[in-house]
Parts: sequence; structure tokens; C-alpha cells
Amino acid sequence: MCYEEMLKKYNLLCQDFFNIAEPIIDKDILEQLKCNYSYEIDSKRKLSQIKDLKMFIRLLEKRDIMSCDNIAPLWYISKKYVHNSNLTSRLEDYENWLKTTPSLCNAYKNETPLTSKSMCLESTNSESTCSSVYSLSQSTRSTKLLNNNTQKEQCHLYNKRKLLQEKVLLQVKDKLGRSWRDIARHLGIRECEIDAVQNKYPYDLKEQSYEILKIYISQSDREEWAINFIHAFEKGRRRDLKELLEKLILQDGNV
Repeated sequence: MCYEEMLKKYNLLCQDFFNIAEPIIDKDILEQLKCNYSYEIDSKRKLSQIKDLKMFIRLLEKRDIMSCDNIAPLWYISKKYVHNSNLTSRLEDYENWLKTTPSLCNAYKNETPLTSKSMCLESTNSESTCSSVYSLSQSTRSTKLLNNNTQKEQCHLYNKRKLLQEKVLLQVKDKLGRSWRDIARHLGIRECEIDAVQNKYPYDLKEQSYEILKIYISQSDREEWAINFIHAFEKGRRRDLKELLEKLILQDGNV
């Protein structure tokens, strides 16, 4: 079997994956995925350029986080978000096929691919080389474990912040009333967006309030959203909402 055959099977798998998963991966899920892999990608600029699932997977490939012999990210997305039995079977078939074939994914990276075993056999001082390879392998495992723990912590904080934001929106929308337009302006929301919200819900103040606050959340900096809300409530003379937000943040212990 040649590398071209493996690459062909891998590309077919990815195409099947996109066909099934893309309709399910919305903007919020995509943000969670970017958060989950942000440490390994290690580039805020690259992450900010990702607009859909396909761009996200391609970036994982470029960063060597995913490849033809490592489809762990596809498994993660499938199990956590997609829940499709056909996709699960497709991933299982591919991995079972991989187990019965020699690994050729390094062949296109190096003319003479080096594995731990070949390095040991070909070295004139095999004992020393094997020891070095083993140490490198252990170090790599430790680094991956640390990265996974960091990713989990980042995603936990992300999810916690999203829950707090939703709690804030639900409570504030019921109390904002007719001052929602003034608060929206203090938050820096454009007048055309304010008008669009009013036209969408012409007789429902609560929906107007919720929609405009949701727009702000989607556009805000994740570190500054709460303090900007507080400033807007102060400028809009809504001390009651300022105190409510401070209380919710205090109870949650995270922004």
C-alpha cells in the first residue's frame, strides 16, 4: 500500500465527516472547539480567522494536531457534539483499517522515516539511542498530558462564563424596560442594529432587551464584557442593574 492510498482514504473520511458534522457545528460550538485547542494551536491570529468547521480542521492539520494516522479531534467532535451513529461507524472503520496497515504518514515528511524502533536498530550505540528515544517519548507524553489539562481548564472557564452571561441576559432583560436603547448606545452598539431589533420585536420590550444584549455579548471582548456592562448601566442611570450584575458576578466567582 502506498501513501497516496492512505491519503485518499483519509480525505474521504474527512469529507464524510464534514457532510455530517458541519450542519451541527454552529458558531457557539466552533468557539468552544477553538477554546479547547487554543493552547496547541498557539496563535490568536490564526484562531480569529477560523470561520467554519472546515477551516478549523485544516488548521489542526497544519499544526500537526491531526493527521492521517491521528484522527483524535474527529473523535472528540463526534462524541461531544455530533452523536451520529453513521459517523461513529465511519471513524471506527478507518481506525480498524489503520491498525491492519503499516504507518506511512511520515513517509511524505521524511525520505527515510525514523521510528523509535528503527533508530534503535540502526544506531551503532543502540542502547544509548533507545534510552534517548524513550526519554523523548516520555517527555512528549507528559507535555500532551499538561496540554490536555490546560485545555480542559480553559473550556471549563469558557463554559462557566457562557452560563453567567446567559444568566445576566435573562435577568437584565426583564428589568431593562424602555431604557434598552440608551444602554445599547452606551455599549457601543450601532444605531442600525438598534433599529433592526426594534423592528423585529416592535411591541415586546423584553425581547428587544434580550436581543440587543445578546448582540453585545457576541461582539464583546471576553475579558471586558462585564465591566463594560457596569459602565453602561452607570451611564444609563440604572444603578439597580449595576448592582444586580455585581451580585451575579460575586455569586458566580468568574467573568
